[in-house]
Amino acid sequence: MKLALISLAKDDLDGHGPIALLPLFAGTLLDLQVNAAQRFGCEKFIFLCPVTHGALLQKIDEMKQQGLDAEYVRSPSDLVQYASDQDHLVYIADGILPNDAIVEQLSAAPQELLFTVLHADEYQEFERIDLNQRWLGIVSLKASRLVAMIDIPDDWEIGSALLRTAVQADCPRAIISDRRMGAGAIAHIQSEISAAQFTRRKLKEMPAHKDNFLNRFLLRPLIKRSLPRLWAKPSAPQYLQIFTIISGLIAVVTAVFGSSIPALVLLLLGSVAQLTRASLTQFDNRVKGRDWTSKALDLLAASGVAILLVRASDAMTLAPNLVVFALLLAHLLLLKTGPDKSPLALLQPDLRLVLLILLVATIFGPISYGIYAAALYSGLSLVLDRYLTIKSPKRQDFQDV
Repeated sequence: MKLALISLAKDDLDGHGPIALLPLFAGTLLDLQVNAAQRFGCEKFIFLCPVTHGALLQKIDEMKQQGLDAEYVRSPSDLVQYASDQDHLVYIADGILPNDAIVEQLSAAPQELLFTVLHADEYQEFERIDLNQRWLGIVSLKASRLVAMIDIPDDWEIGSALLRTAVQADCPRAIISDRRMGAGAIAHIQSEISAAQFTRRKLKEMPAHKDNFLNRFLLRPLIKRSLPRLWAKPSAPQYLQIFTIISGLIAVVTAVFGSSIPALVLLLLGSVAQLTRASLTQFDNRVKGRDWTSKALDLLAASGVAILLVRASDAMTLAPNLVVFALLLAHLLLLKTGPDKSPLALLQPDLRLVLLILLVATIFGPISYGIYAAALYSGLSLVLDRYLTIKSPKRQDFQDV
């Protein structure tokens, strides 16, 4: 069994409490460390905290309610009772958070491994091993080696003791290059300032591979500004989810009574709320289920627009309007389930862009004009995308020759 040992022994540089309890996006640093340990494959979580903190006890209670095995110890000598010789231990030092590549490396079959970086001036905050390397605060060891720590003094730091144990046992070393360190292989958070810097970097790295110009240049910047405040409210994803569904339902009811502009505005606001919720939860590394909220909003939006289209059509135009609307829906579904990379990603339509087109058309005329305009725009983007996709391999083959 894999065990995770997470240290809460050091206070932050501002003296506000353990570094692991510093607030970051989507919770505290400890929450992200636990999520990383879960992805390691750890089945038991042990927190080393010399002084009991209410926030830690609350975290342990939450984990137990979720069916996770979590305990805390106050000294290295208490640690041995929670591990058997057959177990494997992964230690995470104070303020240390690995990136996805290291998480994937540690999620493989248990092996003893010491993560290091070559000595350089910019890595002086990490503990030196020898003249050439420094320890990055993560070590994977056989739990049987904890026996050697029973008699160490309580004032010894457990991380240093584990490091000495690993070095004496000649554990293999995984040397992280400067390039990987620069790309954020290891986050070393020690204060509120470094926590804020880490949060800003994560906001900057938010994926936008499928974003069109509306999302990338208008909605994403606005969402990024609001995310730090939303992260401070644990219930924000739930409220955004409720708002998304309720706005969609009210929009359908409004469409039944023939109010086109309010219905489209509500659908557009619900779609923006769903995008905000997706941005808010994308850093949660726990296993996620299907995003039923997005699918529910898609169905509500399709139903609301169809009702408005039927009400705005007469006997002669109803059939062609519905056919064009069906083609538009088919293309949107194709884009949503298609590959992430596209030559014309900035121009590809999505639900928000289509709703905006329909809203503008409805302000100046019937919604059917918006349906035809959206379908024409969608069809042209599809044709150009397929043309560029076919041309790209040929251009690459020519360059290779």
